[in-house]
Amino acid sequence: MIAMHEHRHGLRVRYRECDPMGIAHHSAYLVWFEMGRTELCRAAGVRYRDLEDAGRFIAVADLQVRYRRPVRYDDEIMLLTRLETATRARLVHAYEIRRDDVLLTEARSTVACVDRQGRLCPMPDALMSAVGEG
Repeated sequence: MIAMHEHRHGLRVRYRECDPMGIAHHSAYLVWFEMGRTELCRAAGVRYRDLEDAGRFIAVADLQVRYRRPVRYDDEIMLLTRLETATRARLVHAYEIRRDDVLLTEARSTVACVDRQGRLCPMPDALMSAVGEG
């Protein structure tokens, strides 16, 4: 298992992710950020599905987004997801969306681990090992 720090994921903006003006709707970004977190974990050898099968769920507790320039239908974009902070209680990720070398969007999220009843619990050992904290 390799330590997770950052992951790049290429995407093409789909028509259904856009508003009538052909600009990516703000709700699409949340899905892209989730994809980034999931693929970052997968690249480190941790699958969200395995965490959920073990009764652990990663819930978004905070999300901040700065839209610098519009992302448009059919754009090929690169999503960079970077792990900034890892503790037993939370993970903080930073995101950048770029088209070529142009920064379009910056974001940051904080996620926490909860059990099946929605109660806070420690991050799983497998996840902490993957981030180099276990």
